[in-house]
Amino acid sequence: MPVGIGIGRGEGPRSGTTRTLRFTGPESFHLGALWLAAAIPTLATLLLIVRLAS
Repeated sequence: MPVGIGIGRGEGPRSGTTRTLRFTGPESFHLGALWLAAAIPTLATLLLIVRLAS
């Protein structure tokens, strides 16, 4: 079953405000999750290289 991650939920923009054209990520965007998503494959590759070298 698909589960939403928070995009499109909550209040809309207040009247008189505009959204910027620059992408800022969804409201549920978390910088720690980005680092984790980048670090895991990098660490796995590094461990594989170390294991193959020994």
